[in-house]
This record gives sequence, structure tokens and C-alpha cells, in this order.
Amino acid sequence: GINIDTSQFSIDLFNHMRLKDLNYNCAISNRNEIIKLFYQKELSQLSTTERNQAETVFQGNIKEKAIQAFTLNEILERGKYKNSKIDFLDIDVEGADLKVLEGLSFDKFKPELVCVEIHSKEIKKSDIYNFLVDKNYELLWSGVFSHIFKRLSN
Repeated sequence: GINIDTSQFSIDLFNHMRLKDLNYNCAISNRNEIIKLFYQKELSQLSTTERNQAETVFQGNIKEKAIQAFTLNEILERGKYKNSKIDFLDIDVEGADLKVLEGLSFDKFKPELVCVEIHSKEIKKSDIYNFLVDKNYELLWSGVFSHIFKRLSN
């Protein structure tokens, strides 16, 4: 598989435990560019590229640093999966899920299942829900924040 994380510590763990995976220390967004990462502690697993998410969720001081962001297309085109279909795409990026989805060619990679976080109280009115429905997906399962969408047959 492919693991992408803004924490070098997490990538070091992936490199140690998941030797066959491709592991990237960067952010994922809808453009290839340098963006701001908001966090509180260097070793915290809670970080985001969305300032409003940081201000809503974090307690105390918010730190920021620059980090390279790539689209999912860019990451997928780099490695051994560039001509593969995605079985399960799990996105957990603390409020930047739509930007991640916008950076993926659904026509090429055709993820069968997509798990995203939606923090809106009205799921079916959210931008992410409507984006995925427009890409020919239906909501299969919902948890508190996580939701799984299934690609409909063409």
C-alpha cells in the first residue's frame, strides 16, 4: 500500500513495519505546492492543513510550519501503483478531505471504496458528499465522522 503522513516519526515507523509499502512524508492537497501545516506538538498525531479546523479542534497555542503538498495523482504516478485501480482509499486529514479528493483522477484510479471524514451535521448537504455522488458513488456506511462510499457500476 501507500502511506502518507506529515509526521516524519510516523513515516519512520511505516518504513520499519511496512517494508513493502511506499511511505511519503508530505501533505496531500488539490495542488502540488508548499502549504502551511498547523499543529501543537511535534510528536502529536493531530495536525491539519486547514487553519479553521485547527482553531476549532486544537486547545492552546497553534504552531505552523511549511510543508510540501502533492496531489494524490502525483503520488500515485510516482510508484508501482501508477497503473492500478484502488480497492480502498482511506482519507483522514483533519478537515482537508475535499482537497485530497479534488487531487485524484477518479476516472483513472477508480477507487472501489472511499472512507472520508465529514464533520457536517447534515451529511447529504456537505461538499464531500455531493462531490462523491457526482463521481458516481453512494453512501454505504456512516459512523460519527467517518463515512464509506462505494463506487456504483458504470
